[in-house]
Amino acid sequence: MLDFSDLPYRYFPPRHSPLIACVIRWYNRLRHLPRVLRVMSIQVSGIEALAAQRRRGDRLMLLPNHPTHTDAAIMLEAANRASIKPQFMAAYDLFLRSRRSAFVMQSLGSFSVDREGSDQRAMKQAMGSLTRGRRALTIFPEGNVYLENDRVTPFHDGAAFLAIRTVKAISSPQRVLVVPIAIKATYVTDIRPALTRLLNRIAQTLGGDLDKAISPLVALRKLGEIALRRNLKNRGIAFGNHDDLPALIKHAAECVLEPLEVKLELAPRSSDSLMDRVRGARRLIHEVRTDPQRVADHASAATWADEAMLVLRILSYSGRYVAESPTIDRIAETVEKLSEDLHRQSLPPIGPRRALVHLCTPLVANEYLRKGHRTRDAVRTLTSDCESAVQHGIDQLNHSNTAFGSKLWDTALA
Repeated sequence: MLDFSDLPYRYFPPRHSPLIACVIRWYNRLRHLPRVLRVMSIQVSGIEALAAQRRRGDRLMLLPNHPTHTDAAIMLEAANRASIKPQFMAAYDLFLRSRRSAFVMQSLGSFSVDREGSDQRAMKQAMGSLTRGRRALTIFPEGNVYLENDRVTPFHDGAAFLAIRTVKAISSPQRVLVVPIAIKATYVTDIRPALTRLLNRIAQTLGGDLDKAISPLVALRKLGEIALRRNLKNRGIAFGNHDDLPALIKHAAECVLEPLEVKLELAPRSSDSLMDRVRGARRLIHEVRTDPQRVADHASAATWADEAMLVLRILSYSGRYVAESPTIDRIAETVEKLSEDLHRQSLPPIGPRRALVHLCTPLVANEYLRKGHRTRDAVRTLTSDCESAVQHGIDQLNHSNTAFGSKLWDTALA
């Protein structure tokens, strides 16, 4: 997982240009996807079913999963094939990467959001876009790239909140259709030699050699545990052995998170998950680091941010993701994630891929209020239903996936 930016927030408004957007979509389809991102083909399903359910005047919100760093480009092409004009709400640090990135995103109609703060300008823009209904507001509700394509990470409820608020703002005959979207990126050639080389480089980074007589699953377990223990040891944290990998991950996260919460004077609720707790810590740290009135605390907050980031990285590994189905795709994702966490930068694509996109059955946000739900209950239920629909869509895509990446890799590395 890449580091979050705590640079001073700057809002980037949409500056949609139809001509430039047309050129960008053309470039994305013919060059950026196949040559840069190595997505050689995209298969989109569910277009006809969505078209049949849309009515004149419907507002659209697209909620895809976020398994890779190429999802925005995939979604841009998928939406184009479905004759949908998307408008992305994206984290502001993406706009800060370069002037060209900001220009491209704003020309497509995208706008920034401070995902860890109270961003009223972004909320107003999102509400306005949905209310007008000219473009489909597109949000990745997982919030981050976790590099686990086959498993959805819990959705944030901000997107559902915007949908419910829009229902209240528009006239009753009009509907807000929330479209869960499943994205699956799968490798189409044999990338096992490249993955073995990458695993060997990771082993050398950690000061050892890779035993090619073991399976990739065992190699990942050993290398991941070495990296985790070394990182914690450097912070003065030691813990015992755990045969159960999920238990080890949970305990390691707690060893870092609990002292951090003490320093931040946070008292978590008993119902909060570890992910809820670290997200709460991140919000508070972000507030401190972006507050010009708290310069005296910025040095300490930088250390807190590093600790919170470590907890997020630890929790991004589920522990059983590869073991329950050691496909080449899952192994590749986990190798990529481990390399990204060690080197703090994303890898170029390991090999050519195919993107599978499924537009799930749309959820009518209006109905969640008609059921007598309070706003809070409607938001919670809609979020849960979207998350479940995306996971079901991913499962369907995997069931019909025959690409090389779907094959099991249960032999030795050699």
